[in-house]
Amino acid sequence: MRICHVITKPELGGAQLSTLNLISNFPKDKYQVSIITSPSGILKQEFKSLTNVTAYFSPFLTRFVNPIVDILALIHIFIIYRCNRFKIIHTHSSKAGIIGRWAALFARAPVILHTVHGWPFNDCQSLLVKRFYIFLERITAPFTTKIICVSKKDIETGLKYRIAPKEKFVLIKYGIPLYQFKNSNCNKEEKKRELGINNNDPIIGMISCLKPQKSPLDYVKACVDVYNKIPSINFLLIGDGILKKRCESELSKSSLNGRFIFTGWRRDVSDILDIIDIVVLTSKWEGLPIAIIEALSKGKPVVVTDAGGGRELIKDGVTGYITRPGQYRDTTDRLLSILRDKDSLLKMSQEAAKSIDDSFDIKAMARNIDNLYRSLA
Repeated sequence: MRICHVITKPELGGAQLSTLNLISNFPKDKYQVSIITSPSGILKQEFKSLTNVTAYFSPFLTRFVNPIVDILALIHIFIIYRCNRFKIIHTHSSKAGIIGRWAALFARAPVILHTVHGWPFNDCQSLLVKRFYIFLERITAPFTTKIICVSKKDIETGLKYRIAPKEKFVLIKYGIPLYQFKNSNCNKEEKKRELGINNNDPIIGMISCLKPQKSPLDYVKACVDVYNKIPSINFLLIGDGILKKRCESELSKSSLNGRFIFTGWRRDVSDILDIIDIVVLTSKWEGLPIAIIEALSKGKPVVVTDAGGGRELIKDGVTGYITRPGQYRDTTDRLLSILRDKDSLLKMSQEAAKSIDDSFDIKAMARNIDNLYRSLA
C-alpha cells in the first residue's frame, strides 16, 4: 500500500519525532512509504536516511503564512501525489495539515488523514487570527477521512469549536522508544562533566524549543526564583530557538553564577534525563508533550502548566504538579515544595516511573495507526 506522510519542518519537535519514529516502525512488508517535508531542519538527514522510505523536500513548505509560497507548496505537493498515486495521505502539523489535505483532495486521494499535534488556534492569539485558523480547520475537515488526536483534550477542543462531528475523531496516543528510555546505561558522572556540572547538587531541566508556545522565559524566571531560595541547584535548558537571546538577557540580570546551562539541541535526551531530578514544562498551549512522556518513563517528577493534554499524563501531587500557564511563580512554588521534601521527591519518582506503561511505546502507536489504515483502506 502506497502511503505518504506530510509534515512542515523536520525540526526536533514532538510532531516531527513522533512522525519519524512512526515511519521507522511501520511494517515494511505492508507499506511503501514516502515523506514530504521542508528541506531545512535538524532532522532532515534522519528523514532522508530512513530505510525503504522515499523523502521529498519541498522548498515552498515553510512555517510562516505567505499566500504565494503556500500556493506553490500546494501545487508542488499535488504533483508529487499525482505522480505516485498514494492510497493514503497522512498529514501532520498545522501548515502541512491544511496544504497537504487540500492537495490530496485535488489529487483525489482515496483516504486523507490528519494528526493534530495541538490545534493551530489558541487563546493567546488575537480573536481575528484565532477565528481564521478555526475557519481553515472547519472547511478542511469535511473531506478529511479521520482526524487523529494524541490527547482527549484535543478532541474536546475540536468538538467545542465544531471542527468536525465526534465520529470523525480518533484518539491515538503518542509512543516513544520505551525500551531505549527505560534501559539506558548512562555514566551519570561523565554526562554531568560533559555538560559542565561539577557538583552533586539537584538538577532541574526543561526540554523544549525556545519559542513563544513553550514560554521559556517563564522557566528562566522560575529558575531564578528557586536559586534565590536554594542556591545549591543546577538548571538545564535543552533546546534552541528564537527566544534564546531573550532568555540569556533575563539571566544576565540574575546571579546564577554558571548554575544555568543552555545545552542547545541534543540527541542524547535519554541520557540527560538520567541526571535530571525534576523536569519542567511552561507551555502556554500544547497537544500532548512527548518530553513529559519521556521524563515520566525515566521516573522523573514533572511540573507542567495546565495546557493541552498535560492532565492526561500528570497526576497532580502524585507524579508531579499542574500549574497555571503564564504564572511562573506557581512553577517556583511547586519546585521548592519538591526540593525541600526528599521523601516527596522519591515517592513522586516511583509513581512517575509506574505511570508510563507499554501503551506509550512507539510499537503500540504504530500498531494502532496500522489498524486504522487497514480499516479505512
